[in-house]
Amino acid sequence: MKRILNNIIFKIKNPDCILDNSASVSRKFKVGNNCKIGRGCILASTVTLGNNVIIGGNTCLKNLSVGNNTMIEGGVKVVGPGKGNISIGEECYIGVNNVFDTSDNITIGDFVHIAGPSTGLWCHSSAEMCINSIPLEDKNRDKYRPTSPIIIESNVYIGGNCTIYPGVKIGHHSIIAPNSAVTKDVESFKIMGGVPARIIKKIT
Repeated sequence: MKRILNNIIFKIKNPDCILDNSASVSRKFKVGNNCKIGRGCILASTVTLGNNVIIGGNTCLKNLSVGNNTMIEGGVKVVGPGKGNISIGEECYIGVNNVFDTSDNITIGDFVHIAGPSTGLWCHSSAEMCINSIPLEDKNRDKYRPTSPIIIESNVYIGGNCTIYPGVKIGHHSIIAPNSAVTKDVESFKIMGGVPARIIKKIT
């Protein structure tokens, strides 16, 4: 009943936006003009959409701001404790079933395409918890679960099934080949690929 009421209020306040009846949006959720929100989406109060943004079906979004004319495909999930915020620029494309971690901040520039499926941007590592037998609910677990922000500058293409590791900065005008593990910073005007990713060639 609450979801239905929220959707009715949303449609009254935003008559130029399309909201699927099965979606669930917070009343505090902020949206620009001419947006489309697909079937089964869950959008928290900490989500802000610019103009002409398309959100595919069965996405789960929180702690997220999205620039104008950006498309987020179906199945994209924002996970993690919510300590960090995610900023996506204008004219971006986020592919199907990609995952973003809110353990720390993720900043994405304009004209960035992150292909799907299953590319993950992870701001934390729990390896030390495993090695040191730290329970998931341990009150001091953050000591063994370090986090670092991820920065992706403008004009970057990231292929499907990639993993971007904590603390990585990907410079502008660069390409990450599909099936790559990016464990260190990527210089601008470079094509990187592999596990771990290495320079394949320069972009002229």
